[in-house]
Amino acid sequence: MNRIKRSQFKSFLNTGTLLAPVWSLIGVGITAGSIAYNPNVEEETYIHEDNATITVDNYLPKFPLEASAVQGDSVFSYLDVLRKSRKTFSEAETEVVNVWIYNAPISDYYPGEKQSCSVQIDEFGGEGGASVKINYTVNFLGEPILGRFNPSLGKWSPLNAPATHTLTSLTLGSGILSPLFATNKSNLFYTTSIAAATVTVSSVLAGATIVQKCNGTVVAQGAAANLNLGKNTITIDVTVSGTTYTYVIEATRTV
Repeated sequence: MNRIKRSQFKSFLNTGTLLAPVWSLIGVGITAGSIAYNPNVEEETYIHEDNATITVDNYLPKFPLEASAVQGDSVFSYLDVLRKSRKTFSEAETEVVNVWIYNAPISDYYPGEKQSCSVQIDEFGGEGGASVKINYTVNFLGEPILGRFNPSLGKWSPLNAPATHTLTSLTLGSGILSPLFATNKSNLFYTTSIAAATVTVSSVLAGATIVQKCNGTVVAQGAAANLNLGKNTITIDVTVSGTTYTYVIEATRTV
């Protein structure tokens, strides 16, 4: 039984825009940080019982943080603009991704959640002779979206593609996709094992622009992709009306 280290739970703040997100790691200058889920509970004692029944009605999650101000850190730069301009309402809103690094990835995409949020600046300053501290709170807004995040690429993906981007066909020359493509075509993440040095890749969606790659090398429709021993990453970018969703297949070559 392995303990989960704090470094295996990472959070990334969108310091760009909703249309062009820039995922910046929250961590520089921070020595402690926990999400406060703040459950609202209802307690009732029924007339025929002596002990109370407690139910959880909802949650009001917040992520309060204290950081040393580090010039050049992208998160601090973003917060400093909010502080100086005293941004409010939609101008103080962005997104945060919480990533569970302790769970198994698919081609370096780890399970996580994307959450709309507002950022409030609580305090700025500190004691004489010490580094400046900035205290702020990330307030979660609405429901989280489950998906996967690639920390090295800084790329977020939901678990499923919308109907407009769902492939009608995805075929590998060998290997069985898990989960089966036929049962959930919109699923964006798959794994497979292949006992061969190459595999053909074909994907179809009428009206879409499709770009297939294996380990970063473009693979034409129906062409053979070269596989390395061990894990390989096959990606299929599906673009419709300027919006792209990416299918990811972790293909493990066994021989």
